[in-house]
Amino acid sequence: MIPADEGPGSRRAFEYGVELAGRFGARITGFHAMPGFAGWVSLTEQLDHPPKRPLPDAEARVERVFAPLKHLCKQAGVRCETVSETAENPAEAIIAAAKKLKCDLIVMASHGRVGITRLMLGSETRNVLDHGDLPVLVVR
Repeated sequence: MIPADEGPGSRRAFEYGVELAGRFGARITGFHAMPGFAGWVSLTEQLDHPPKRPLPDAEARVERVFAPLKHLCKQAGVRCETVSETAENPAEAIIAAAKKLKCDLIVMASHGRVGITRLMLGSETRNVLDHGDLPVLVVR
């Protein structure tokens, strides 16, 4: 599994994960934990939208997140599937999805934040390492 966001770290994780999968004949599951809709749209947009249905903007964002992974997998001949879900806690969602999908390895990027920035922004990679029980390969 390769958890993904729109940051440059995800691209590095994609490249490393696809190369690794190609060498071992493995398949890749891309995973994106979407933040709650409150972080993406106004309250008015949320109230006007039917519940339990993703917003069109959310679907477009997910496609943008996974496009580089799908492209790399196609070039390398690696089987790829993608999964996205709304989650308030991305690390918990990553761990739960990896277990549910019976993944052997999680390949994640580290943003390399240090000091107060790391404390304020948190680290999903660190949380997956600390709270999960699956192997995690961290790409810098």
